[in-house]
Amino acid sequence: MMFFKVITTYFFYFFFSTYVFSKEMIFEDFSENSGESKWEFISDQVMGGISSGSFNILKEKNVRFLRMKGNVSLENNGGFIQVRKLVDVPIKKKITGIKVKAKGNKEDYFIHLRTKFTMLPWQYYQLKFTVDENWKSYNLNIDEFTRSGSLLPKTINPKHIKSVAIVAFGKKYDVTVDVAEIRFF
Repeated sequence: MMFFKVITTYFFYFFFSTYVFSKEMIFEDFSENSGESKWEFISDQVMGGISSGSFNILKEKNVRFLRMKGNVSLENNGGFIQVRKLVDVPIKKKITGIKVKAKGNKEDYFIHLRTKFTMLPWQYYQLKFTVDENWKSYNLNIDEFTRSGSLLPKTINPKHIKSVAIVAFGKKYDVTVDVAEIRFF
């Protein structure tokens, strides 16, 4: 009887701590069924710039990830490349941040969020993170994202997030960034 109680207690603890009380929600883990088709590459060429790049979903050592490579140029009023994915399912739970597992070429990258209030192409909320050659998780707090203009609300309501982008931005540089996971927490 005692054995049954112990097993039942462990089962309920595991079930509730893993599923009910989980504070993270996977946005993208680049699993087999996530696919490249949900991601869109965008560069400053849409406004006359000359930055270029591409992305692929790759697998190395049983880790699937998105790799964005390219070149950011400031010529012709340019200055960015990015990959963006729409949020398929509205975020209903109260989140406080975004966790990004990434590595790359020791450069600065950004997460850009678009919401229902970012109606113009140049509007977004952003937060910078700096990668190195090893996989690392970066916790980006929602309240630390800055808005691109004063017409946007100062704070982000998570239920209004429409897309998440990985962005190389603002300076001339060669881009190599790998992202294995994006989670809301």
